[in-house]
Parts: sequence; C-alpha cells; structure tokens
Amino acid sequence: MIQLISGSKGTGKTKQIIDMANAQVETAKGDIVFLTDTDRYMYSIRYQVRIVNAECLRRGDKPVTEEALIGFIKGVLAGNHDIETLYIDGAHRIMGKTVHEMKDFFDDMYAVAQATETKIVLTVSEDEKNFPEFMQKYRG
Repeated sequence: MIQLISGSKGTGKTKQIIDMANAQVETAKGDIVFLTDTDRYMYSIRYQVRIVNAECLRRGDKPVTEEALIGFIKGVLAGNHDIETLYIDGAHRIMGKTVHEMKDFFDDMYAVAQATETKIVLTVSEDEKNFPEFMQKYRG
C-alpha cells in the first residue's frame, strides 16, 4: 500500500509524516523506517524509528538517480523483513525531479509495497488537484 501526504511547499507535510511515524511507535508490530535527505529531523523522531539519510547516495552535488534510490529502498527492505512501514520524505527532492517525472518511481514503489507487504508513506510537494494521471490511484 502507498499513502501520499501532499501539498505545496511549506504546508507542513514533513511535520505530518514525522507525527505519523512517532504515533505509529505505540502500535507497530514491526519496524518503522524514515528515509529523508537530511539529519535535521533526527531529534524530532522517536528513537524507535530508524532514520536513514539518503545523502549517502549522492555523488558530489548531483541528485540521486531514480535507479539508485529504488535499489537502496529494495536493499533496506530485503535486509529487514520486519519493516512494517517505510516513510519517505521528499523522494522528488532526493532525485531532483518533479512529481510529474516520477511515474516509474511510483510504479516501482507500488510493486515493492505489494511484494514486501510494506506500507510506504511518501510526501509529495504537489496539490492533489495537480497530480498527474498516473498518481490518481494513490489519492486519499
């Protein structure tokens, strides 16, 4: 399952996803992973949530390639079958793409979520009314 937290820049998506991850600690039966591209939120997220900084995937000042990010996510999930929920804050920012350019990424994340029975929650810097056609199946 894929869940999207959407809205334009500055609307509180990151705070919302952090609050979701922190609240889930109380009821989680498996592990919770939070993938982002900064250490800025390290002290906002409860210690039970594993924080992974995708900055380690960058080569210089180039954005992370879609293939590298998908491979990294698959590796994280393959290395721990107990991951219940994977939160991804700003995949578009990590890859330097707009949401409209991310059809393959969302298709792959959907397939990974199905294959691993992992819930994947992503922030998307775009209002739902502007979602491209391929994202309509992830609405609400």
